[in-house]
Amino acid sequence: MTLAKTPTLSLDLRGEHCPYNAIATLETLQTLQPGDLLEVITDCAQSIHGIPEDTRRQGYDCQAVEQHGALFRFLIEVPLRA
Repeated sequence: MTLAKTPTLSLDLRGEHCPYNAIATLETLQTLQPGDLLEVITDCAQSIHGIPEDTRRQGYDCQAVEQHGALFRFLIEVPLRA
């Protein structure tokens, strides 16, 4: 599933390994505003489970997980505050 919304920021983590990918993703999400969309690109296969689980646990909305060959692409939205 590819979203029509353009990511606010793209984080390229190719060549990095877990747990750094999840840590860098969460640190970056903390700098974004509600409604912003973060795109994360990685080639670490362990991220396929780690990034969605860790971001959801922290209250972010992992809207898409895609695999393109050896690359993984995640789209994560910062929730709107009530």
